[in-house]
Amino acid sequence: MSQENVEIVRSFTEAYIRGDHVGALSYLAPEIVYETGQELPARQPDELPAIWERWEADWERIELTPEEYIDAGDEVVLAVRYSARARASGIELEDRLFEVHTVRDGKIARKREFKTRSEALEAAGLRA
Repeated sequence: MSQENVEIVRSFTEAYIRGDHVGALSYLAPEIVYETGQELPARQPDELPAIWERWEADWERIELTPEEYIDAGDEVVLAVRYSARARASGIELEDRLFEVHTVRDGKIARKREFKTRSEALEAAGLRA
């Protein structure tokens, strides 16, 4: 089952990267907790399009590159590289974050972001 969870997270991520918000939302549980470092947690899928659209409006360019998917049973750790340029200031951003996705009943029920691999692995119940 856990390889299926990796594929669910991969499919969600690929839909988001393509800009297919409707497709991405289809992988989320109705009572998702979607936590990112720069936003209050979203608690329902229908809250996310406004957040994603605001990010796209604020950034001239946002690129997300998945680097590694780590199977941890009901948890999937995703190492992802972000590259962006702010629309108003032109400031460039390069960052690497680690997301932990919790999958229940074939849907992503929670997404959390961590700055370090060790924090994400610990959150997923793995040793760093």
